[in-house]
Amino acid sequence: MCVRMTCFLRPGMIAGLAIAALMLIGANGPSSHAATSAPPQSSPAAAKKDPVLTLPDMTLGKKDAPINVIEYASMTCPHCAHFDMDVFPQLKKNYIDTGKVYYVFREFPLDGVAFRASMVARCMDKKHFFPFIDKLFRNQIAWANPKDWNDKNKSLEDKMTPLAKMAKQESGMTRAEFDKCVNDKSMQQQIALQAARGDQVFKVPGTPAVYIDGKLLVNFQSYESVDEELQKALKQK
Repeated sequence: MCVRMTCFLRPGMIAGLAIAALMLIGANGPSSHAATSAPPQSSPAAAKKDPVLTLPDMTLGKKDAPINVIEYASMTCPHCAHFDMDVFPQLKKNYIDTGKVYYVFREFPLDGVAFRASMVARCMDKKHFFPFIDKLFRNQIAWANPKDWNDKNKSLEDKMTPLAKMAKQESGMTRAEFDKCVNDKSMQQQIALQAARGDQVFKVPGTPAVYIDGKLLVNFQSYESVDEELQKALKQK
C-alpha cells in the first residue's frame, strides 16, 4: 500500500489542501516528499460559500448488486497498478459482470502527477475512463517516471507529453484539449474534494484502499484474499 506518510499527502492535510499547492507539487516526481505549501488565503466572500463535490462516481456493475465495493486509488501508486493488473480482472469477471458487486472507483492522488492524470481521465467520455486508467496503471513507468518528472532540465510541458500522447491514443484528445483539461480550475477543485471525502469520511490510510460494504479490506494483494472476503459478505446477505 502506498501510504500518505511516505507520499505527498500527510494525514488530515487533504481537507485544507489548496489546489494551487497540489499543482505546484506536480512539478516534482512521484518520489518527492510530503508537501509543506500553505494554502493561499481566500477572500471573505469566497469563504462564505464552501465548494461542493459534484464529481459523479465512476462505476461498473448493477447499482442494486448485493455488495458495494469502493476503491480509492492514486494513478502513480505501484500497489494500485498491481491491484488493477492482478486482482481486478478476476474481480470484474466473477463479481461485477455477474451482478454480485457494484464497483465504485474514486480518485485519491498522492502527488501532483497522479492529480493531473486523474483530471485527464475525467475529461474523457465515460466510455474511455476505465480503459484509460487501466492503461495508466499498466504503463506507469512510461508517463510517471520519477526520473523524468524530477529532471530540472525538462519543462513541465515536456514532462506531461507522454501522458498527453496516451490520452490522444485512447480518446483522440488533442494537445490543446489536454492542456485545457489540466488547467481547468473547476476540475482541479473537484478532484481535491474527492480526495477530501476519502480522507474525512472513509479515513483512507493509503492506496489502494478497498472497501467492501464500507469495511476496509486489509489484505488486497491477491484475488484469493479478496474473493474470500466477498464470499463472507455474500453469506451475510
